[in-house]
Amino acid sequence: MGVENWTLWHVGLSVKSVDEAVKYFESLGGKAADRPAFVLDSANFEHLRTYDRTDAPPWKIKIKMLDLGPLSFELTEPVEGDNYNKTFMDEHGEGANHIAYLVDELEKEVEELEAKGVPVMYHAKGQYAYMDARKVGGVVIELKQSGPPGPPPLKN
Repeated sequence: MGVENWTLWHVGLSVKSVDEAVKYFESLGGKAADRPAFVLDSANFEHLRTYDRTDAPPWKIKIKMLDLGPLSFELTEPVEGDNYNKTFMDEHGEGANHIAYLVDELEKEVEELEAKGVPVMYHAKGQYAYMDARKVGGVVIELKQSGPPGPPPLKN
């Protein structure tokens, strides 16, 4: 376990409009993922923890992946409800809001970071976690369980 086993996945960008951001970055030579944008709905996760709450109000964000040179970006547009993307946009406007890594053992990595005083912002068990490392440098770290690309699996 530990950061030496993490693989850089993407940088998250909060944007007002995913569609407009895709047009802009494609005009710079970026390449959007072939898969269409999708709306991630927190209500679809079976085990979602927001900080220490399991009953947080639902939210939705529109997501589209895009490559610009060797770096991938996750473009996120707040759609509905309160969530980190909306808060980030309200406080800072558009911009980089997180750095994401793929990990082999998500639950162990989350436990390790929590033990070091880094609280969970969002945690969909077995899928992904946003860790609140903003204490220094203002960075949020997303950890995603390694697996096939695409939106996280939904509850049945």
